Amino acid sequence: MKKYGTLLKAIVILLGIMGAVFFTAFILYAKSYKTRMAELINDALVFHIVIAICCYAELLVFWGIASQIGKDNSFSPENSRSFRIMAAIALVFAGCFFGMLIFFAVSGKLLPLIFTMYLTFMGLLSLIFAAICEVLSRLIYHAWLVKNENDLTI
Repeated sequence: MKKYGTLLKAIVILLGIMGAVFFTAFILYAKSYKTRMAELINDALVFHIVIAICCYAELLVFWGIASQIGKDNSFSPENSRSFRIMAAIALVFAGCFFGMLIFFAVSGKLLPLIFTMYLTFMGLLSLIFAAICEVLSRLIYHAWLVKNENDLTI
């Protein structure tokens, strides 16, 4: 299991690097170009910063899960708790995406249809991810209970 924990940690590092490149390019694009999309990104920059922070929070929490897996402790209350935290962070993601839609609607800025569809899709995807994390949290906790019960029986 240590091999899988190490592999997952390597993936977390790779995703962290990719995220840094993406968010840096995203912000540089928004600050460097005078396009309608760059203007929209700048208008909602606070939302994008919160999304970036949430991305790294998810990776940090998942690092803990990978550590538990590496210790052959996959079904543990710690992992169950971590997945619940990931679900909560995913709800913040959804709030940011739907919040951007509301922000632009209230400010009277017309969004290109593709941008509206993207924000809606990402908000829904975040809700789905939150649901998956919550279900995994419950399954891991129940598996831990069964494992403990079996350990006591033996």
